[in-house]
Amino acid sequence: MPVLKSKKLALCAFILVLCAAIVSVILATKSNKKASSSKIKIGVALTPLSSPFLVADQLGIFKKMGLDVTIYPCSSGAACTRLMLDRNVDYATASDSVVMFQSFDRDDVSVLASFVESDNDLKLLTLTPANIDQVSDLEGKKVGIIKGTSSEFYFDSVLISAGAQHISVEKVYLHPYELVPALLSYRVDAISSWEPMGFEADLLSVAEVKNIGTRGIYQLSFNLLTRAPYLEFVGDEPIRLLRAIDTAIGWINSNPDLAIGLIAQRLDAPLNQVEWSWNDYLFRLSLGNSLLSNLQLQARWALESGLVSGTPPDYREVFYTYPYQQALSQRD
Repeated sequence: MPVLKSKKLALCAFILVLCAAIVSVILATKSNKKASSSKIKIGVALTPLSSPFLVADQLGIFKKMGLDVTIYPCSSGAACTRLMLDRNVDYATASDSVVMFQSFDRDDVSVLASFVESDNDLKLLTLTPANIDQVSDLEGKKVGIIKGTSSEFYFDSVLISAGAQHISVEKVYLHPYELVPALLSYRVDAISSWEPMGFEADLLSVAEVKNIGTRGIYQLSFNLLTRAPYLEFVGDEPIRLLRAIDTAIGWINSNPDLAIGLIAQRLDAPLNQVEWSWNDYLFRLSLGNSLLSNLQLQARWALESGLVSGTPPDYREVFYTYPYQQALSQRD
């Protein structure tokens, strides 16, 4: 009997050790997955609009949230989004226009939150010698535009607002880097552009630069995007990422002068270039009706303009709201 009892005790001990080993392996696996998911790549457009990401990186806020972030600089939100769709980065910063156009081509792009808005980032610029004082004066003129972007949406919106949608205007489609040179060389009579092109034109032009656009007609937003399938395997990573961005936004709003200096340094841009449009930016974390209405409006415009085809998606399904809601609930 004592031998049998001893064997039973040994068996129980073996089972306990085995269970402990299994639990240890499971915990280690989960820990490794969590550590792996915390190492992320973000495509960030090189513009002051992306300031929360640059600040969070510079001040170590990402690290405080347990995130090992590598920032991949992009020339535009569209370029960042392409990097994300090609799986070269995990997240991307992009304007609402990019979201709208992508939504007609694919159903795997998710919006996590907006982090900045501006009602004056887009401008319709002309030079004094062109003798264009109002929108109706564009009759028979050439306007430089970046096709299928907020540049074109803004220009069409300005025409409608001025009751000039039926005038004869030649749209000259150019790359972003071509707009200012085309204006300064009078190859076009006006350009529909975003910042910092307005600053560049004002800096480089001998003639006076005039903005004949309408402030507030278009509320630009910059947003954090990712691929929907990516979200299935990363746990609370998006929550921690949004908390980091929210913390950076709080710092920016509390320290605007320091933020301007930091962003100028990170973008390798003159201080006055960043100051030029800084007061036009509203940095805040949001995900709601304003963006939803904007996307719906742009989708109708894109369909009517023949830039897209098909049926507009339900943009409420494009929003992935859980990380945003959790990030807000965990604010200090």
